Amino acid sequence: MNKTSDRREKNNGSVRELQDEFLRELKLLRTQAREVCENFMLRREGNIETIISSIPLVNRKKLKELLPSWLREIHHLKLKPHKGRLKDLKEIDRIIANLQDIVIDASGKASRHKSIKRNAHKTEPAQAPAIE
Repeated sequence: MNKTSDRREKNNGSVRELQDEFLRELKLLRTQAREVCENFMLRREGNIETIISSIPLVNRKKLKELLPSWLREIHHLKLKPHKGRLKDLKEIDRIIANLQDIVIDASGKASRHKSIKRNAHKTEPAQAPAIE
């Protein structure tokens, strides 16, 4: 009987230790989940600010042509923020990325950035050292 009670105490001790570790890990996961969500939203808010700041750079004629489709896309979102659905975050992410690409392209920024990147990678050919 003595060995059995020792084994139970040992098992209970290891179960308690595992349970404590599991609870600590869950609390850490909760903190990390909150941090990931906050950083996701900060990044998306920055993307929205980029879109907003790029709108004045779009040609008025092109803007008049594109605005109705952009508005339609935003109006057709079927979000349910109170539910906190991953599906809603994916839709928000998709529309922000899509609008950012279109607006930046329409504003002409993308072509300037591409040409700057291309020019930055071009270097003059190195001259071979003179052999004497």
